[in-house]
Amino acid sequence: MKFSLLIVMALLALPVFANNTQNPDVKKFVDTADQCEHFLGEIGGPGTAKEQQRLVHTANHYCNAAKRQFKKLDVKYKADSDVQAILDNYRAELAD
Repeated sequence: MKFSLLIVMALLALPVFANNTQNPDVKKFVDTADQCEHFLGEIGGPGTAKEQQRLVHTANHYCNAAKRQFKKLDVKYKADSDVQAILDNYRAELAD
């Protein structure tokens, strides 16, 4: 629950930073990370065991993709302060 709350808090601040760049790599990452956060928030809600299992599978899909994208962007845009500001919002949740 604390992990999900941290993600939600970090993602609430993101729209402010997301407007600082039109970089398609970053936009794709933000979209994927937002989907990760969305499906994490759905887990534990109403629904059958099968529906919950599907939500976990979908959340894992988006969260794993977001982690991979994060690693690549962090290296590729190491010197770009705008991109790093966006990535910093996800660093605690997605960085290894």
